[in-house]
Amino acid sequence: MSADAVDESGASSSAHERSRANDASRPVGSRLRFHPAIIVIIGACAALFHQIMHVGLSGDIYFHWAAGVWMLDHHSVIRTDVFSYTVAGRHWLADEWGYEVALAWLVRTFGAGSFWLVSAGSCSAAVLLGAATWRRAGAAWLWIAALSALAAGGLVEGLAVRPQDPSYMFFAAELFLLSLARGRTRWLIALPPLLLVWANVHGSFLLGLGVLGLEVLWSVLPDFPGRLRLSRRLPTRPIAATAAFSIGATFVNPHGVALLGYALRVSSSTELTSLIQEWQSPNFHGLLVLFLVVGPLLWLIGTLGCSDRPLALEDVVISFVLLVATLHAVRFLPYLVLAWCAVLSRATPSRTESIRPSLLSLPIAIVLAVALVAGPHIAAGAPAQGQSENDMPVAAAAFVQRQHGRVFSTYWWGDYLIHLGVPVFVDGRTDLYFGTGILSTYVDVSSLYVEPDAIFRHWDVQWVLWNRSSALSTYLLKDHHWKLVLSSGDAEVFEHLGPWYPRRTHFRPHISATPRDEITEQHVSLKTKDLRDETDTQQQFASSF
Repeated sequence: MSADAVDESGASSSAHERSRANDASRPVGSRLRFHPAIIVIIGACAALFHQIMHVGLSGDIYFHWAAGVWMLDHHSVIRTDVFSYTVAGRHWLADEWGYEVALAWLVRTFGAGSFWLVSAGSCSAAVLLGAATWRRAGAAWLWIAALSALAAGGLVEGLAVRPQDPSYMFFAAELFLLSLARGRTRWLIALPPLLLVWANVHGSFLLGLGVLGLEVLWSVLPDFPGRLRLSRRLPTRPIAATAAFSIGATFVNPHGVALLGYALRVSSSTELTSLIQEWQSPNFHGLLVLFLVVGPLLWLIGTLGCSDRPLALEDVVISFVLLVATLHAVRFLPYLVLAWCAVLSRATPSRTESIRPSLLSLPIAIVLAVALVAGPHIAAGAPAQGQSENDMPVAAAAFVQRQHGRVFSTYWWGDYLIHLGVPVFVDGRTDLYFGTGILSTYVDVSSLYVEPDAIFRHWDVQWVLWNRSSALSTYLLKDHHWKLVLSSGDAEVFEHLGPWYPRRTHFRPHISATPRDEITEQHVSLKTKDLRDETDTQQQFASSF
C-alpha cells in the first residue's frame, strides 16, 4: 500500500477522532450549532417524503402487500401461486418475502402511513448514510450538501413503494461500514447480518456480495501506481472471512441455497430485458436521467484532467460496474448515483470550510422539512388516481370484484385485482410465468395478434377489464358476443353474453403451441402498464366489422 494512501486515510481517521473529542468537550450551546449544509441534507430527505406523499399506490406493491397479508394470516411463507387462475398451484419462489411480511405487519399495526415510511424512510436513510461516508472520505460540508442533493435526485428515479427502496439503504450501509472498517477492522462483523437481512428483502443482495468480492480482490492485488489508488487496503484474512460468512448468511432464508441461483437467473434473464421497461436501457431524452448518468462522469473526467488529487480505486471500479449495469437496465440508476457520490466525495472542490456552524441551521432545516411534507397530499395507501398511465381502475375493479366469473385484465392492473381478491390472468410477478407461455399469450391478445375469443373461451373468461380506446377494447365493442357494461376514467369493463360454447376436443390454446422455454420478444413493454396499440391498428380492426 502506498504511503500516500496510508497517510490520507490515517489523517482522515485521526481528524474524525479529534472532531469527536472536541464535540464532547464543547459547551451544550455550541453542540447545537450545525453547519448550514444540514439544511440541504435534511431538505433532500424531506423532498423524498414530499414526492412519495403525492404519488398513489400502483403496480407491484399490491401483490407484495397481498402476499404479506397471506403469510401473516397463514403463519407460513407462501410457496405456490394462490393469486392467478392460469398458473394456480405453480411453485413460486417469493424471494422478497421479508419485505412483504414486514410491510403487511407495519400497515396492519401502524396504518397506511407505513407505506411512506418504508419507501421514503429507506431512501432518506441512504442519503444520511451516504453523507456520513462522504464526510469520512474528507469531503467538506458544502460539498456533502451538493452530493446529498445529487443522491436524492437519483433516488427519486427509483422511489416507489417497492422492495427496491430498502435495498438502496442496504447498499449505502455497506459502503459506510466498509469505510468504518478501513479505520477499525472490527466493523466488518456487521456485514454478514446486513447481507442476511438484505437477502430476505430484495434480490439486489448480489450487488452487496459483489462489493465484498472486490474488497477481497483489492486485499491481495499489488499497489497501483498513479492517482487511482486504494484508500486503505483491508487485511486479507478478515475481509475474506467476512465475505465467506456473508455468502453463508444469504443462505439463511426460507429457500436456502436456491435463492442465490434464483437471483442470478432472474438478474440475467433476457425475458425481463425484452418485456419490462425498468430492465431496459435508460431513456436519455429525460434531462434528469441524462444529468445523473453523464454529469458525475464528466466531473470525474475533469477532476482527473485538471487536478492532481488522488481518487479511491475501489469506488471508481464500483461506479463503472454500475454504469455498465445502468446502461443495460435503468433500475440500477439509484445505486449508480450513490456510487458516483462516493467517488466525487474525494473530488471536493475545496476542503476549507468557509461557512461556520450556526444555531439557526437546525431550526431552518426543520422548518424546511415541515414545509415540504405539510399541506395537501394523497391519502396514505390510496390507489394512484389522476396520474395518467399509473392510475388504478378503482371503480371498475370494484365492479368486477362484485361479479362472478374470471376476469382478463392488464398486466399493470392485475396486481391491484390481486389486492382485491380477484384471481388474475397475469400480473407483475413476471418470473412466475416464465416457461408457461402466459406472457406471450397475453401480449398476443392485447395486441390482437391472435383471435381473443379463442383464448377467452379456453380460460372461460367472463369479464374483460381493459384500457379505453385500445385495440382490444375497440375489438370487443364490435364483437356481438361482448357488451360494454361500465366505463370509468380510462377503464372499460366488458361482459361476455351467455355461456361459452363447449370447447372442441382438437382445440389447442396458443400457450400450448409456444415452446415452454420461449417468451416471444414483442415490440411491446409490459411496464408501460396498458400495452396500447397504435391508432392505425385500432382503426384497422374497427373498420373490419
